[in-house]
Amino acid sequence: MQLPRQLKDMNVFNAANSFAGQAGKFTRPKLVIKTEDYRGAGMLGTVKLDMGLEGLEVEHEYGGDMPELNREFGSTDIDGSQLRFAGAYQNDATGRYDDVQIVVRGRHTEIDSGTDEVGAKSGTKYKTACTYYKQTRNGRVEFEIDMIAGTFIVDGVDRRAELRRIIN
Repeated sequence: MQLPRQLKDMNVFNAANSFAGQAGKFTRPKLVIKTEDYRGAGMLGTVKLDMGLEGLEVEHEYGGDMPELNREFGSTDIDGSQLRFAGAYQNDATGRYDDVQIVVRGRHTEIDSGTDEVGAKSGTKYKTACTYYKQTRNGRVEFEIDMIAGTFIVDGVDRRAELRRIIN
């Protein structure tokens, strides 16, 4: 019998900084293929044409103020920030862990420091627009997307390799 893999522990890194004990949540980018409806002569109905990918964004939350990340806000480089998520997902049926690593590059577009209140837990939420996203599981590439270079790899297959060969 299979059981779902559950996140047992995680960490988030930025540059040379480990946020162990501070990182609380990391929301992966939603992967969405941008489509447009098309119906041509003789077709019974519409089909969805693949028009590339929607933009990528991660959200990450911390248990307090994060000056290391705040310093990167307003970066003029579109990929001026790099984050790495390291997650240990365990299958309780087998006891085995999956090593999930996520690397993103982009720019912080939103900082929400919430409400400061004496005696209450504080926290900071960030949104980062990504130009690059790579997710590996146990060393195997599941997704690698580079919006600027036009790389779109899923399970080791570069879905745009032929297109890049033609136009380069």
